[in-house]
Amino acid sequence: MSKHDFAKLKNIEKGKDGSESSKVLHICKVYLPVKGGVQRVVQRITARLADFTHQVITTGEDGAVDRQQLDRADVIRCRSYGQLASMPIAPSLPGQVIKIARKQDLIALHYPFPLAELALCFFFSNTPIVVHWHSNIIAQKKLKWLVAPLTLVVLWRAKAIVATSGRMIENSFWLKRFRNKVRTIPYGMESVTPSQTLPLAPNGYFVVIGRHVSYKGIDVAIRSLEHSDHRLIIVGDGPLFERHKLLAEDLGLKARVKFEQQANDEKVNEILQSAIALVVSSNRENEAFALVQLEAMRLGKAVINTNLNSSVPWVARHEKEALTVPPDDAKALAQAMQTLKADPELASSLGEQGLLRYQEKFTAEHFAQATSELYRAHAKSLAQ
Repeated sequence: MSKHDFAKLKNIEKGKDGSESSKVLHICKVYLPVKGGVQRVVQRITARLADFTHQVITTGEDGAVDRQQLDRADVIRCRSYGQLASMPIAPSLPGQVIKIARKQDLIALHYPFPLAELALCFFFSNTPIVVHWHSNIIAQKKLKWLVAPLTLVVLWRAKAIVATSGRMIENSFWLKRFRNKVRTIPYGMESVTPSQTLPLAPNGYFVVIGRHVSYKGIDVAIRSLEHSDHRLIIVGDGPLFERHKLLAEDLGLKARVKFEQQANDEKVNEILQSAIALVVSSNRENEAFALVQLEAMRLGKAVINTNLNSSVPWVARHEKEALTVPPDDAKALAQAMQTLKADPELASSLGEQGLLRYQEKFTAEHFAQATSELYRAHAKSLAQ
């Protein structure tokens, strides 16, 4: 870390009144600039909870132990030598966690991250732990039970566990068993001032936004075009990007699918504003919340989502802010799209209700205030 970065770090360690601020250590599997929902949530916490000093310990593929200043957080990256069952192989991380955590007032574990759970099982200190439960372990069924003893120890030691909705609690083996510790804090997102929305063309389009990974169900969204005449814009990059492009070509749908591999926030908002609706076609509970729904709702756009056992259909509710269809059902997805395309008034009404729900529950201010209150209740230097 450069002298300039060190000076910045020392400055943010002071509270608004000049006193030392409470120190929070965030532990997460990966962090920015790698894109993802968890990374965005952690960034919002570090950016908006200015009365705390934030460190983030995570993994990276370059360097041994790399340290940098990113926004308001001191970010420490432990080198990963690849992945095993989607978990980074970063042997230096447990030691770094144990070393750094002793100096903190609060530890915020961003679950799932079994390597961090292993570290905390060997961390013998009275530093309070808060677990942000972003998702259940879904795909790695054998790994889930292999690491169950670690999860049990960490949840038993935790002062609080954060879930995004009651629906997530009811569909989680662990959260139901530690219900007395669970606090519900939905994610939040900054508001935007929409630019003038362009009028929809007669053959308006729908938009999918997300990484090209299996649980996003992007292949299902593409296959839905076989059952209707709608058009689709798919925004995002990821390991299955080329496979999805080839699928569209093989199905003879290339003319009705546009891929936007790279798009900044301004471009994403522009695409959303001129779309009929956002489509969340995810097919597994890895999609625990779908932050992208908030991007659409804050712009007053309707949502089509899937009936997962997660917070997804609670964020935008069926026939209130969204149309909800079964996962992996291309025909039902196509029918929902056709319904909104044929009924602009319904699409507009769902969008208006979505904006109201966003303003009521999902602003960045709501999320920051609730998270700050939770941290203050448990931070070692602040707890009564």
